[in-house]
Amino acid sequence: MKKLSLLLAIFIFGSALQAQINPSNAIAGTAADIQYLGKGYLSPFADALSYSTTNGWYNTAKVRKTFRFEVSLIPSISMVPSEMKTFTIDENRLQQLELVNPNDNVTPTVFGSESAGVALRYSNPALGGLVSSQFNMPSGIGIGVIPMAGIQAGLGLPFDFELKGRFLPSSGATFIDGSNVSQWGLALKHDLLRYLPKGKLLPFSFSAFVAYSSLSYSQELEPGSGNDKEVTLDVNSLVTRLLVSKKLLFLTLYAGAGYNINNADVNLLGTYEYIDPTNILNPEQQLKDPLSFSSNESSGFAGNVGIRVKFLLVGLVSADYTFGDFNALTLNLGLSWDL
Repeated sequence: MKKLSLLLAIFIFGSALQAQINPSNAIAGTAADIQYLGKGYLSPFADALSYSTTNGWYNTAKVRKTFRFEVSLIPSISMVPSEMKTFTIDENRLQQLELVNPNDNVTPTVFGSESAGVALRYSNPALGGLVSSQFNMPSGIGIGVIPMAGIQAGLGLPFDFELKGRFLPSSGATFIDGSNVSQWGLALKHDLLRYLPKGKLLPFSFSAFVAYSSLSYSQELEPGSGNDKEVTLDVNSLVTRLLVSKKLLFLTLYAGAGYNINNADVNLLGTYEYIDPTNILNPEQQLKDPLSFSSNESSGFAGNVGIRVKFLLVGLVSADYTFGDFNALTLNLGLSWDL
């Protein structure tokens, strides 16, 4: 259950990463070229994943009474915007590689189409610009969504506070060799109406919310081979929101608005062999850990609106729509004492 409870996307994309990432062809370029092209291809995945960790934290502005609790399963789907499915290569940013066709400079990102990426070549300046290597950027995987699921719990505390938590111990997927993922997160909600004169008599709930979560993922590129080739991704997210909700019989309407601060660190690790056409005496070369970058493009303002339904005294179902750099649909299935 734990393996199925968090980031189905990780395991879907894990198999794609094994197939798509093969930097050896591009190693003929400089380290700067590898960084530039690798970041353009992979950063949308890092940003989408970090944004996904900000969803599903709440389904009401009401703060739970002291020592009352809730346990929920929260699947969600974040939709990748079309502009993150392609990457425009700026040839002025390349140092030793060049586009085969300068007019063909738009290539798929990891979320892009399954067609081959644009063609690049390496020209040997020692041989008067004679082309000595040519290759294509990788294709995308043709998937424009990030599915995610998690289990979280909430507990009411004294002084109108509520504590929430998410946790998944380090685990892999039996159907994707060499994968590993872990996550934890903590959140705090506080009732703001307690500071208003007769605030508890108002016909709605109003609260402040803050959450922090951390996710780590690794994927071996050649599982079982004994080599050290892998992709690692570390995501940290901070969520701040002002929440408002209104209960109508067994229905609760809720909304939130605030700011996300997300950061994702991506590393392509291992030792990669390649042919250096400029080194005639010793063309077989190696490069270790060729790619490392950070991205925070998914940080920014975000908000959501949703509806929650109570049934059979302790059951609840809620659904909401989140809008921001990414749009997301979230479903909450849970058990709650003291809704």
